[in-house]
Amino acid sequence: MARSEDSDALLRQIVGENASVNDLLRQHHEAEASNLHRPIEQFARLVANPQFIVAFLSLFSLWVWINTDLVLNQKKAWDQPPFFWLQGVVGLLALAITSAVLVTQTRQARLAEQRADVQLQIILLTGQRTAKLIELVEELRRDLPNVQNRRDEQAEALQRVTTPGVILEALQSAEAED
Repeated sequence: MARSEDSDALLRQIVGENASVNDLLRQHHEAEASNLHRPIEQFARLVANPQFIVAFLSLFSLWVWINTDLVLNQKKAWDQPPFFWLQGVVGLLALAITSAVLVTQTRQARLAEQRADVQLQIILLTGQRTAKLIELVEELRRDLPNVQNRRDEQAEALQRVTTPGVILEALQSAEAED
């Protein structure tokens, strides 16, 4: 039972260390944000909220209802149908939302690219470590007197470190065949 708890504690420690790498990336990403990025991203978060959509549609409906009621009661409406000023407000808001979304997505894409770069480096390092382990096991197998010495083509191929260029070429040729 204690062994299982020790194992769980070690696993939690490893996961915590891995999470700290992700936190470090996020902190670095936030530190790169300029003073212009922060309010734009806050605005993007605001307009992404369903409550904003409900509030905007409510104000839109209220604007139309009040101005239509004023026209029907033969009073001067500040924005008579076809609601020129409302169209301007909606157009301006659409421009602001689109710009905010683009700025936010661009920064998020940079963060995703950084994560992908880190992931690629870890994968390449893991491949190198695995190749070295296979090489050492094969060497051990050859050196042990009680183990039959034989040639293993698969182990020979796997103990060579795979280069990303070779993988890319294999993927491209597989895509070309499809």
